[in-house]
This record gives sequence, structure tokens and C-alpha cells, in this order.
Amino acid sequence: MSPPQPAWLENAILIYGPRKAGTTLYQNLLDGTPGLAAYPVEMKLKFFAGRPLDSPISVEDYLARSKLTDLKQEGFSQAGYLACWQDVAGKALPLKALIAQDLAALARVRPEMADAASWSAKEVGGDTRRIIAAWRTMFPQGKVLFIVRDPLMVTRAVLGDRRRKDRRLPFWEIMRETFDPMRVVSAQLALAGSPGTLTIAYEDLVIDTEGVMRAVARFTGLPFTPVMLQPTFLGESTVVRTASQKTEGVFRSEAAWSDGLTMREKIIVALTHAVFGLLPAFRVSRQRLEKVIEASRTTPQKDS
Repeated sequence: MSPPQPAWLENAILIYGPRKAGTTLYQNLLDGTPGLAAYPVEMKLKFFAGRPLDSPISVEDYLARSKLTDLKQEGFSQAGYLACWQDVAGKALPLKALIAQDLAALARVRPEMADAASWSAKEVGGDTRRIIAAWRTMFPQGKVLFIVRDPLMVTRAVLGDRRRKDRRLPFWEIMRETFDPMRVVSAQLALAGSPGTLTIAYEDLVIDTEGVMRAVARFTGLPFTPVMLQPTFLGESTVVRTASQKTEGVFRSEAAWSDGLTMREKIIVALTHAVFGLLPAFRVSRQRLEKVIEASRTTPQKDS
């Protein structure tokens, strides 16, 4: 028998940003907050948000994108989670119904979620406007937490991650990893003033974690507690999985975007950034970026 739909389904919070912009850190800082059920991995909405929201998606297609089916973590019963899907196996449901089923399955194996008043998920990349539009349609009472980061620093983080995995990216992939964060941040800035949206900068989050998380707590209505200053995963202290330094806690880097890059990478990144920066869909005005961030600091409750 399928588990019941969580009472807190409509009180949804979406963390969104480019890949390697700090979304995992952001989610880990919210994880463990009293009254919040944090979806522990990326929800992969980008693969479904472009479809009509009432169009059915097979349970198998949804689970094929899920990272929960691969999660091996103490305190999480993957067998119990998958068992909750058996009654709907072979069926096709609209995206919101699948999300409700997903959250119900997660709550079944994480009983502490029963006391939640809201829940959070994270998403990275994809078509920003479609993802946010789909989220707002499915969860009109929900909120969106944007995290933005200097696109060049995002590119540096991605290239550094690939290097640690012994992957040498070809020319076109370096180009893509340069213009894609420009595209996402540009779209975020265009949507930053919309109702129910709070925008923070990664740089602010790691420099003034407490100040930023207090603003997030006020905006979302969550209680601010010290747990918001320490990354946790399923309620346990953790090293942020995607961090470049394997240490618990929040750390900041003083590096420039070009530090650690090869001469080949520097040339490709600089040229791609300059050329795509001429196009409106990829242009990220530093003045606009700073203005949006300053507005979020001074009006953190701007949600209506």
C-alpha cells in the first residue's frame, strides 16, 4: 500500500543555482533544521520540467533519474524506500504526483519527517525559466532560494573537479562549462525580483554564513538554530560531498578564477566568456549582480 501524501507537501522550498555554485552546501546547511524535511539529493526536475505538467511520466522513468535509488547512507533504508513504489510500479503519473509519492516514500523510511512543516529540494542547471515556472505552478505557496556565483569561479570549480577525477576536457566541453553558468546566472538575475524568491551569493554564504542563514530563516519562516551553520546530511554532520576540500564546516577560498587552470584552459575560458558575454542571454552584469544581492540583504522577507 502506498504511503500517505505528506501534509507539508505544499510548503515547498527549492534551492536552485548553477552546478558547482554551492547548492549542495546550501542544502546541507538547511538539512537538520527543525520543522524541515530536506530531500537529501538533487531532485533532477530539469529532465521533466519542459513537459506539460499534467502529462503522465512513468514511475520507471522518474526513478531512473533519481539519485535516491543509489544512495547508500546509514539511517536510510534503500530497500524500504523502493518498497514504497511497488504499488505504483508500471503506472504513469503527473510530475507533482510523482514528487508527492517520492516524498511519502522518503518520509516512510525517515519517520522524523512526520513532524515537518515544510520541505526543501535542490536543483542545478537545466532550463532555469522552465524549472522555476514548473515549480511555481506545482507549488504556488512555495519559495525559491537562488544561489548565484561568479560564473568564472563556477567554471574554475567544474574544471578543478574534472581534474581531480583525471578527466581532461576537450575544447567544446570547456566552452560549455564556461557559457552554461553565464546562462543560468543571467536567467536567475532576470527572475530575482519575482515574488517568493530570495537570492544569495555563494561568496556571502561562505564569508558570513550566520548572517545569510538568518536571512534565509526569516524569509522561509524556519527557526534559526546553530545547526544552520554546520553542514549536515540526513541530520548528521558531514563533509559537503561536492566540496573541493574534504573538511567539515564552511570554508572560503581566496583563489582567482584562473588559479590552477592550465594555459590552454585559461585561453579557452577567457575567449568564451568574452564572446558569449556579448549576448543578452549570457550577459552577467556585475553591477546588476551586486544590486540583487544587496536587495536580498536589506529586504530578506520580500516574498509577496
